[in-house]
Amino acid sequence: MKKIYFLLLLAALSFQSALAQNDNLKHPSAVAKEDGFSYRSLLKLLDMDSIYIGSKFESGYHDWLSILYSRMGRYKEARREAEACGTQFIDNMRFKHNYKDAKAIPLSEMMDSIIGNNRVIMMNEMHFNPHSRAFVISWLEKCYENGYRYLAAETLRASDSLLNQRRTVLKGETGWYSDEPVFGDLFRTALNMGYTLVPYEGDGFGVDREVNQAKNLVQNILDKDPEAKFLLLGGFGHIADRNGWYAMGRYFKEQSGIDPFTMSCIFFDDAYGETDSLQTVYYDLIDAMPNREPILFYDTVKHIYPCTSGMDVTCCLPRTHFIKDNIPDWKLYNGKVLFTLDRRFIDENGFPEGCVSAFLKSEGEECVPIDQYMYGKDEKEFKLALYKGEYLLRFDDGKEYKYATIEVK
Repeated sequence: MKKIYFLLLLAALSFQSALAQNDNLKHPSAVAKEDGFSYRSLLKLLDMDSIYIGSKFESGYHDWLSILYSRMGRYKEARREAEACGTQFIDNMRFKHNYKDAKAIPLSEMMDSIIGNNRVIMMNEMHFNPHSRAFVISWLEKCYENGYRYLAAETLRASDSLLNQRRTVLKGETGWYSDEPVFGDLFRTALNMGYTLVPYEGDGFGVDREVNQAKNLVQNILDKDPEAKFLLLGGFGHIADRNGWYAMGRYFKEQSGIDPFTMSCIFFDDAYGETDSLQTVYYDLIDAMPNREPILFYDTVKHIYPCTSGMDVTCCLPRTHFIKDNIPDWKLYNGKVLFTLDRRFIDENGFPEGCVSAFLKSEGEECVPIDQYMYGKDEKEFKLALYKGEYLLRFDDGKEYKYATIEVK
């Protein structure tokens, strides 16, 4: 009997200890911040797997792993962690019901009309999948030619007040998510074209945050330039502008009197080949086009098909094809080329496994890299998507750095 009491007491003490540990557990974002949301942050969080799984932060743990994997060029792992998070994907039954009668039309047939007939175009993105960020890059030149001069982004920090004068994107300073190479390059491309980048994040939570985001857009752009045209990139559902949706897009419409064109780019999220039957229909349609391009959804009477996200149109981006397994085809924009790092070069200049970041030599490692990749010791070679020019390569094994230089011709 004493033995049973002893075991029960031991179990109770263990339970109390677990509760205390859970109460003292840091949020994964706080852990990631300690190493600048970098490769080392990812390694640290992966080592804490047994602590976070089953804790009150389990969902947030998967969320931050998805974001960090995405920054390191590991998009399939990022998708896996986002699915484990459980909050990033819509209900399939609702999805199928709302698109069962939809028709599709290539974006190229509508892009000029969308740009020409609107002053404000809002798009959204998933934080773990840079595909939509690359998609926004494809809008920049044509929008600029049509008088758009501002790019607003939810991620931008107002504290980086010299961004538009400096015209470089700094790690850890310019934005929350812009340390990811494609996002950083979106801003780099816009700055080089002549866009002014505009932060608009608002204080508060819930509706307060949405209202303040809209207020900041009006104050930061329209109050200074009443005739301004601008593009905006927001996260997930914040750009929704229909009645019944308590989101920034709706409050912006009410405060400014401007009806923005809102485009959802996330509901047909490319699952890297693991799509359901309905999504596959539309991806197959894109694959059959002479030039693979995004498609917009229409209903049977040819109105732009509004999805249940509270936005004006749904866009389906082309299915991702991986080049040499690690480079998604949507990374080859703006004339980027593939550069191969083989095992011999890695062993001579870096570490058996780790992360390599490619910085423009003219910018240095304080800026967001053009590309980076977390590689394993068994990979004989892998590709980076780079512009032509000179680069500083930084290899990181989680403890120290090694450097090399390359020229991409």
